[in-house]
Amino acid sequence: CVCVRVCSCFCVTGLLTETLCSLTLDEKAGVTIWCEFNPNLANYISWFKQTNDSVPRRLACKQFFKTYPAKNCYFFTDSDRIEMSVYDKNTSLTITAVNVSDTGIYYCAYSEEIILSNSTSLHVKAKKVKTYSQEKTGSDSSAVFLMLTLVFGALTVILLSVLIFILKHRKNSH
Repeated sequence: CVCVRVCSCFCVTGLLTETLCSLTLDEKAGVTIWCEFNPNLANYISWFKQTNDSVPRRLACKQFFKTYPAKNCYFFTDSDRIEMSVYDKNTSLTITAVNVSDTGIYYCAYSEEIILSNSTSLHVKAKKVKTYSQEKTGSDSSAVFLMLTLVFGALTVILLSVLIFILKHRKNSH
């Protein structure tokens, strides 16, 4: 299986019926995964996602007809972020703005008996959120520390000078 990433992923499989492509994406990226099916056996075409700790979950479903366009399965409600398309003997699943929860194995299945086809492993990397302290480098922190030390040092000298002046002034007035 060869995966090519050019705005979306196309999984090219040749003669193999069960293959595994692997993709790693950053959060908010979009991806399109392709799968080939046998139009002579297909009645319903579905996309599933599976993770290590779950049973397969149907993400999309179309009823396939050779003579006119596929239509949505009457028993399934589409998602806002996931779109399925059917072209001749290929189907695609497009996910917009992926997030970490989209990580899993994706595969298409067709026919009433559920014949599994190509699978794609998708891993979504979480975006690292930088905190204010992580954005500052050591040299910036040192400069701030030096500035605060100088300011507090100057304040200490001024306050001591004022205190000495007041004490001398009191001593001279008695």
